[in-house]
Amino acid sequence: TTTTTTTTTSSSSTSKTSLPMSENQNETKSSLPVLLDPGTKGGAVFLSLVLFIVPIIGYNIAVGVFGVDEIEAGRDIGVGFTVFTMILWGASYIFRVATKDMTYAKQLKDYEDAVIAKRLEELDEDEVQALVEEIDRDQF
Repeated sequence: TTTTTTTTTSSSSTSKTSLPMSENQNETKSSLPVLLDPGTKGGAVFLSLVLFIVPIIGYNIAVGVFGVDEIEAGRDIGVGFTVFTMILWGASYIFRVATKDMTYAKQLKDYEDAVIAKRLEELDEDEVQALVEEIDRDQF
């Protein structure tokens, strides 16, 4: 979409055309509650507590309910939890790489948008209007 703003002064009339930098300029908010969103401090603290308590509960259930030896239960739960968290971390990393949801990719996109905006500012009004018309033509 193209936004056109017209400003009129007492001595002259000027027209300014601006282009949006990307279709998705607004950041999407997470649909998760604050306590479950790992992107918030509350979510990070809550998930850390859960990840601390789950192995302890698992150990107590294995020893108390199933009668597993304490040493074996501790070893098995420790190894299992470590392997599980490593696989989970690796999967989340691969997912972030695949979706380009990494700090470097975001910074690169912001830099590219800033460079394009700077170049657009340096163009004459005729050149901007020609670009707008070309974009409109290419969209249809």
